[in-house]
Amino acid sequence: MFVFKLKSDEKAFIGFLRSVIMEFAKDIAEVLAVLIAEKGNYTYVDKLGYAPSKDLAIYYIREALRDLHSLINSQRWENSKAKEKADKINFDRVERGIQDLAKLDPKDKKKLREVTALISAKALSISATLIKEG
Repeated sequence: MFVFKLKSDEKAFIGFLRSVIMEFAKDIAEVLAVLIAEKGNYTYVDKLGYAPSKDLAIYYIREALRDLHSLINSQRWENSKAKEKADKINFDRVERGIQDLAKLDPKDKKKLREVTALISAKALSISATLIKEG
């Protein structure tokens, strides 16, 4: 457990929290990237990137996870690299990322936008690699 002094360590705590959120953003981005690479559907990143609230952002991630589960269960893959990436997704870390997103201050729209934009950008970058190599 991390213990921080109130004022003197405020910046350290904010930096720590930001690094944790950014770390798990990659795991959520991988979910979206697989869906983009396999289905060619950018709806997931578009919705998330412009989510006006954390509740909607979490809802959009849930939609993507539902669609990924359906894809995994179907066993019909056209992009072999997308399947490989899907097999490597750590869903415990995805869940942790969702929990961290849920902890964001609902009034801090700037932070929400920063996190959702980062997830969306990472998803696009990862999916481009999957499409190129798949």
